[in-house]
Amino acid sequence: MASPAGLLSRPDARAESVEDLVARVLRGAVRIPKFQRPLVWETKHVLELFDSIYRGFPIGSLLFQRAHADADEIELGPLKLFGAELEHAWWVVDGQQRLTSLAAGLGRGAAPLHPKDPYSVYFDPVSETFAAPRSPPTAPASQWVPLPKLLNNTELSEWIFEWRHGQEAGLRRIVFEAGRRLREYRVPVYVIDTQDTKVLSDIFHRVNSAGKPLAWVDVHDALFAHKREAPTSLPELASQLETLGMGRPDEDSQLLPSLVAFAGLDVTRSFGQHVRESPDKLDGAVSEAAPALRATLSFLRVHLELPHLRLLPHSTPLPVLTRFFRLHPEPGPRTLALLARWVWRTLEDPHRDERRLRRGGVRAIDSDEEASVQRLLALAARRREPFEVEKHRFDPRSAQSRIALLGMAALRPLAFPPPRPLTADLFSRTTAGPTEEPQTGEVDVAELVREGGSEAARLLVPLTEQSGMDLDRTAANRLLLPGTGPACEEILALLRDAANLAPRILSSHAISPDVVQHLQSGDLQAALRSRAQLINDAVNALSDRLGEWERSDRPSLEYILAQMADAPAEASGQ
Repeated sequence: MASPAGLLSRPDARAESVEDLVARVLRGAVRIPKFQRPLVWETKHVLELFDSIYRGFPIGSLLFQRAHADADEIELGPLKLFGAELEHAWWVVDGQQRLTSLAAGLGRGAAPLHPKDPYSVYFDPVSETFAAPRSPPTAPASQWVPLPKLLNNTELSEWIFEWRHGQEAGLRRIVFEAGRRLREYRVPVYVIDTQDTKVLSDIFHRVNSAGKPLAWVDVHDALFAHKREAPTSLPELASQLETLGMGRPDEDSQLLPSLVAFAGLDVTRSFGQHVRESPDKLDGAVSEAAPALRATLSFLRVHLELPHLRLLPHSTPLPVLTRFFRLHPEPGPRTLALLARWVWRTLEDPHRDERRLRRGGVRAIDSDEEASVQRLLALAARRREPFEVEKHRFDPRSAQSRIALLGMAALRPLAFPPPRPLTADLFSRTTAGPTEEPQTGEVDVAELVREGGSEAARLLVPLTEQSGMDLDRTAANRLLLPGTGPACEEILALLRDAANLAPRILSSHAISPDVVQHLQSGDLQAALRSRAQLINDAVNALSDRLGEWERSDRPSLEYILAQMADAPAEASGQ
């Protein structure tokens, strides 16, 4: 008997915990179509949502379409993420306001600095209610718990004993219970596997009939506009990859070797040589390699925390990764972790042999995903050499300078608020009552590099007339901050105009109180010596985190068990 027209063959109905749902958003597996209608929820709506969850009230269901998603920037209100290319992403059809509130309210690591942020929410264990900062901003009540602390029970356990009220057993119990209620609350979720626009339209209109509905034409365009044509030329390929927000790959030094590697050919020989000798093997390579190259750049962005290609220390891993993602487009979690280790160890190795790494890396990759990664790891350095920024003259094209900049970027540098004019400052303090606290946010490092090019890294103090390897010629005298010219005067203005924010902002630029003290006294070389150590610490911490030099590089347990199960059968000749 034939199915009725428009009947979904396998509707997927489930209940997702808030913890799992937010984790899915944070790893880029949920996509928000770019509707024309902006987010409209205010603070009171966000507070009501979390209050309903805490009390166990229903909050309605979420509706998604399961479909392919390109690597792209993802914005959920103030939360900005980068999502890798996925074959089975969840595209939001209904529930954008609630999902954004959950992800932005719970998923940000630090308490937001913007007092007008509707997703800046606190839990008050005294009244067992949810609250938000007032405007003009005042310090949160001492017992208020920032909502992001409740998302992870382990982090909450560590944080709560630093909390001013951590010794009060009653309040502590309420906070832990609130965290459990929020994390474990289950949201009804419907995931639709269909490309039938008529079915999607019918479902959309039935679930979106209340309030001010969105127009179906907007939803349709947003859900299906992400599909793109395959590039047919090298410039088209470069332009398509540029849309990922990491810059335009160089056609000669990055794309052509990657196309050679994609075909499994010797990457140490030129593209032209291969075209002359084996034209059939590279026929159509530009269009066919586009998904693997997108996956490569997405991997570098997500797992290596690389904001822009101009900060890539060198291009050695690109061809190898392109080959890897051709044969293994969706690697397992353990593979991704080990692959990230290989890339970082390769990038940081000052003694690398690029020809050996490229040729050996491409040859190491076959149909066995985990064995391929093990062979790649065998090609990489085995131990980390401590980074010493003071030994390298700053050059934005050099590997060592780019590694230093990546260490700075890993600190998630914050922008300086605009300085207050002195007269306005005096007037506001004497006649207008309390002024609004200056506001800041993270520096968009990718945009900074894209706009600033080789001048993106600003000077901290003026260069001296001396030559040689003085610290002012190293990355110790650079910082990732919008603007031009030496930033030392802006630092002093920041200390004057935003005393409460200044320590947090300056530490995000590897500027400690010692550095500030030396700047104020005019001892610039001492300031740079102190900052050099902080940059070294930042790079070494990044290296330990991404390279995981001391961790076991074993394959996944599933792979090991499968190999053990196969061994007896092979020994018996079965």
